[in-house]
Amino acid sequence: MMYGGYDASTGPKALVTTCNALAVAAAGWFLIGGTDTVADWFGTRLDQAEPLRRGILFTLSAIYLLRFVATTFVMLKRSMEWSEAATVGVWVVVIHGTMAYLGGTNTASVGALAWVGVVLYIAGSYLNTASEYRRKLWKRVPEHKGRLYTEGLFKYSMHINYFGDVVLFTGFALVTGSPWALAIPVIMACMFSFLNIPTLDKYLAERYGTAFEEYSRRTAKLVPFIY
Repeated sequence: MMYGGYDASTGPKALVTTCNALAVAAAGWFLIGGTDTVADWFGTRLDQAEPLRRGILFTLSAIYLLRFVATTFVMLKRSMEWSEAATVGVWVVVIHGTMAYLGGTNTASVGALAWVGVVLYIAGSYLNTASEYRRKLWKRVPEHKGRLYTEGLFKYSMHINYFGDVVLFTGFALVTGSPWALAIPVIMACMFSFLNIPTLDKYLAERYGTAFEEYSRRTAKLVPFIY
């Protein structure tokens, strides 16, 4: 069950966090100096990005890991099954590996587009974390028990936290300087639109009934004011 259950799920959450941490460590090793070693493994030659780009990329991966830990163990109270943990674990490895490789082997100088990416990364992180945190505080109020949260940033998008992830990974991709990295946020947006959102909306409709139907009619699904 992806939504609706509430338990610690310590094992699955520990698994996905471990995958994330190992992926960030591997990305850091590659970016800091492992490029030549990897090239030797495959009998090829890999270019190495300038230190500034490599430093930014590692910083963004590390920040995502910290946010992920906070969300998973502090703000995410729903249960997590082993299958979900394994899927997400593989996905974060793909993300960190893709960003580190494409960005870490890009010899172009860091330009304005990369800094736009940093801004988008910060904005997306805010949209995701701030929306989740405000909802958590709202739900702590006894009078709000059993009610649907539609305030704060969720006034502009039913799944503003998902939109934040798409924005931040679009920014992350821009920092790599490679157009191929944009495949990550595109895939993520598709997963949200065709898998996560329909599944979550079905659960919310069953739980909140008319309140959810009214909220759904007046609020964008993912992208504020658009979709």
